[in-house]
Amino acid sequence: MKKLYSILLVTLICISVFACKPAAEDRVKMHENAKRISDSIGNVIDAAMAEVAIPASSTTAVADTLKK
Repeated sequence: MKKLYSILLVTLICISVFACKPAAEDRVKMHENAKRISDSIGNVIDAAMAEVAIPASSTTAVADTLKK
């Protein structure tokens, strides 16, 4: 009887440990969502950097404020 309870206890522990993991499909979906969000954040940062970037080919005239 003691052996039976031990086997049942070990089985229940194993089932509870394996049941807590996400399924393979869920893990793949989570990785795809993480990559999509990461790419989205990267695109937002790139767009913001492009807005404030000074073009290399532009030659802007600088006003000389020291001369009177």
